[in-house]
Amino acid sequence: MIVNIAGTEVGAAAAIKMVRSVMIKGIEALTLECFLAAARAGVVDEVAASLKNNYPGLDWSKVIPYNLERMASHGERRAAEMEEVAATLRELGVEPLMTSATVELQREMGEIGTQQSVRSVLKKDRAAMLNAISAAARDRH
Repeated sequence: MIVNIAGTEVGAAAAIKMVRSVMIKGIEALTLECFLAAARAGVVDEVAASLKNNYPGLDWSKVIPYNLERMASHGERRAAEMEEVAATLRELGVEPLMTSATVELQREMGEIGTQQSVRSVLKKDRAAMLNAISAAARDRH
């Protein structure tokens, strides 16, 4: 284990973890929303390729299934964490608009992720995951 001192102020480590979650769990939620729409429009590969132009360091063929699996497996817990993050942001004087939406998507994916039709494809390819998630999401709405 590598240990670092987060700062001289009490609570710095917690603040880093909380604020970092805005980005990490938010990107997961954006991945879901973006690629669920891309799958329904039949343009997953094209959208992933276009993102490579903006973020050449990210391998979207790996990021997409990783983010979807994380949300499906841990979404409910991550939603609860993000509710705490939203409270922290409010205490800091930042309105948690994106964080609040992330709570909703993480929670929904956590619930969807309990369905056998989704659980059974989480270690399969991106297309199988998106198809199962898309079908489960349609059934909910």
